Amino acid sequence: MDVRDLVRSHYSGGNLAEAIAAALAAGGVDVEHLTPQDLFPVDQLHAGGKAAADRVLAQLAPGPATRLLDVGCGIGGPSRLAATYDATVTGVDLTPDFVAAAMELTERVSLADRVRFVTTNGDALPFEPGDFNAAVMIHVGMNVPDKTALFADVHRVLEPGARFALYEQMRSGPGELPYPMPWAEDERSSFVESPEEYAAHLAAAGFTIELTDDMTESTLGPPPTGPLSPAVIFGQPFVTRIGNNVAATKGGLLGAVAIVARA
Repeated sequence: MDVRDLVRSHYSGGNLAEAIAAALAAGGVDVEHLTPQDLFPVDQLHAGGKAAADRVLAQLAPGPATRLLDVGCGIGGPSRLAATYDATVTGVDLTPDFVAAAMELTERVSLADRVRFVTTNGDALPFEPGDFNAAVMIHVGMNVPDKTALFADVHRVLEPGARFALYEQMRSGPGELPYPMPWAEDERSSFVESPEEYAAHLAAAGFTIELTDDMTESTLGPPPTGPLSPAVIFGQPFVTRIGNNVAATKGGLLGAVAIVARA
């Protein structure tokens, strides 16, 4: 099976927007009048949650003049977060189910005028050169075998001098990863690389590295429990994957690292 088909299959299944709404309702949230803030505990599907996304987005200083590309947007958490800073955001993702959920959740919190979503491959973006003046990619590269090709197309659609902030699970030491992981059932669709390898891919695509920020220590807390826990929304298998991810991190195999580069 093609890697992209494996990735789509891994992330597909079920109505995620409805599952999230049900979990929020069980937690006492008025789902008929949702706000972006209501979603933050459940839509930031990466290590460190909203605090980590805020830390990464701060490097881009999003505001009313920002035209942000969110590469591998998933269900749209970082896209909506950036929109609360009045940025205009385009989220792209390979998985139709994620894009459908992102669109529905964004409509529910009345941000559809600032955020749009497109189903597409990251290395064949349907945009023109200079369409964006900032880009972000959060917990995506682990599924990307050819990162140079992806970064090159992101570079193409950015204005000269625009910043690209990445936040990824990266290799910090040798050893076998304990699959399944949150992003892959096994090594067939898992392409975890070191910060040095990411930097080389970015440089090959025309970017200049400005900052590397190891955020690992701030992401090692336990996953949330109760009605908004991953187990309620995504099922127990997802919690098992998170546990494997945390174990690999504590074992020195993985780190949560951000890189900021300039086009």
